Amino acid sequence: MKEEGIVIKSIPYKETSKIVYLYTNKGKISVRAIGSKNTKKNTFGFGESGNIVSFITTDSDFPSLTEYEIINSAYKYVNDFDSIMALGKIIEILNYIPEDSIHNKCYPFVKDILLNLDTNPKKALAIFLIKMTYNFGISPKLDSCVICNNKNIKGLSIRYGGALCSEHINESNDKIKIWTEYYKDKKKIEEYSDTNYDSLLKDLNEYYLIHANINLKL
Repeated sequence: MKEEGIVIKSIPYKETSKIVYLYTNKGKISVRAIGSKNTKKNTFGFGESGNIVSFITTDSDFPSLTEYEIINSAYKYVNDFDSIMALGKIIEILNYIPEDSIHNKCYPFVKDILLNLDTNPKKALAIFLIKMTYNFGISPKLDSCVICNNKNIKGLSIRYGGALCSEHINESNDKIKIWTEYYKDKKKIEEYSDTNYDSLLKDLNEYYLIHANINLKL
């Protein structure tokens, strides 16, 4: 039966093969790509991190790859620094994704992000990171103040992980608008509002470090 997945990483297996780890709509799996170090074998190239692939494996507890097709190659990003950076961070997060995540809903979202990555890499990465907070149980509270539940919110606090009202924030900010849109809305990447992505990614780096103990080094 043909499956589909995103290659997370691969490690050497015996002399000529690799074990390839993928993210799929069932979660993270591993397969043996026999002979994948041999350029003459039909499994060569399967294990490149960031590739979106369809594949067929043997039916066993530790399946072996029998055939595959690359749906989207990570190689096309090689000359674009922002795309390579964004791809690396997305793959890093997929390494951390909890087993109890709703993978059948998460996988199509991640796939769509990767398919549109080269259009605006920093924007795609920001949308990805904000929406993925749900899987880590660190979703920002955006509708009311995280301290007193006052709905008259004036800004977003990275430290507190959500909205703050005028009584609990020194200077109001408009960060709450972009976070709310990126977290709650469901639309195509190009339809989301633009913002200062360097600043947003800096905030996201701090957010993940404080609330998930993950240092993205953005």
